[in-house]
Amino acid sequence: MNRVLYSGVALTACMMSSHALAGQLTAWVIDGDSEKPYFTQLEETFNAKYGVEGITLDVVPIPSYNEAIQAATLSGGLPDVIMLDGPNMASVAWAGTIQPIGDLIDPAILEDLLPAIKAQGTYGPEEQFYFVSPYDSGTILWGNKALLEKAGVRIPTSVEDAWTREEMFEALEKLAALPEVEWPLDVKMNYGAGEWMTYGFSPFAQSNGGDIMDRETWTAEGTINSAANIDTLTTLQNWNKAGYIVPASAGDNKFYGEKTAALSWVGNWMWPAHREGLGDDLVLIPPPAFGEAGPISANGGWGWAVPSSSTNLEDVKVFLNYAMSSEQVAAYADTTGYVPSRASAIPLSETYGEGGAGEIFAKLATCCAVVRPVHPAYPVITNAWATAVVNVLSGDVDVKAELDRAAQTIDQDIADNDGYPPFGQ
Repeated sequence: MNRVLYSGVALTACMMSSHALAGQLTAWVIDGDSEKPYFTQLEETFNAKYGVEGITLDVVPIPSYNEAIQAATLSGGLPDVIMLDGPNMASVAWAGTIQPIGDLIDPAILEDLLPAIKAQGTYGPEEQFYFVSPYDSGTILWGNKALLEKAGVRIPTSVEDAWTREEMFEALEKLAALPEVEWPLDVKMNYGAGEWMTYGFSPFAQSNGGDIMDRETWTAEGTINSAANIDTLTTLQNWNKAGYIVPASAGDNKFYGEKTAALSWVGNWMWPAHREGLGDDLVLIPPPAFGEAGPISANGGWGWAVPSSSTNLEDVKVFLNYAMSSEQVAAYADTTGYVPSRASAIPLSETYGEGGAGEIFAKLATCCAVVRPVHPAYPVITNAWATAVVNVLSGDVDVKAELDRAAQTIDQDIADNDGYPPFGQ
């Protein structure tokens, strides 16, 4: 088989035709261990159902996925359907790489999507739908029940009785007093200055009435450096100064491995490690209410998009509606550990349905998830905020100065790109 090398990425020639024949579909997917069983059954069950109608599906896991997408975009070799990471959708749509898919998806499916999932896929002032994910992710406080009970800390069990910021501080004080606790709270500083710092820390700001962008004017000044955000990051900085937060240098396993941290603020991808490490001592605690907005959870993940080069739209429509059926959405969740993106799929999930171990995650995704800014400048937005968060939690820096710098960086990029039309027109 002929192979084409582009920017160090190997792409087989059979993957590189953007002019698929009717009845033949190719979907590129991420090459993750947790997703492989799902994608295998997706291809098998789709072909079993639609092969008799003359439509066949080839699901192709792609290593070095983002690099492969970039190479195929430049070479004109994208397949019928691709996966994208939700926060990156707006920049890809702005570049013209993908096309709207709202007309390809059953209106009943669109209506059934969780609010933040629908927001994640909606792009531009005209609010066209470009992207749909079969799942949602979220952030939560994971707790070590044995340590929490030993410290006399109340363990919230629902969104309605979440800790306030003051109650969380009191919990950290009590936990820090235990001899077996080295640092009470792990917030994954070891992840570094990447997307986690936006995904994981913007919910605290949003709970306190802040945000990282004004979502009407699409400017950062006055929003990312607002009094609410300064207050939020100052609180986290103070917790760090008090020795309550696991430092980056301590690594990843203080909560679930060494058990010298009693709480961990992270997403549901850590479920397998936490469950194995803590067993019956693992408890799921709703996000703290940093302010009057109440508990806020992060949102987002990988999902389906259709390249602008795709012309085989009737077959693509069949695929999208099958992949987003309630049964397939529930299967994706139970295979990978993520939350179903459709309200009707949640009861079908063993993990996230009523009484399931992850029921609180599903409730947070339904009531309390806030999408990251759907804007072409998002790569700059997230980098500016993440840099500020890391700096604030790494030393005794001036919080306002860090956020002022972030605002200037974001607004300068938007100005340099003439407001990213059709935004800012």
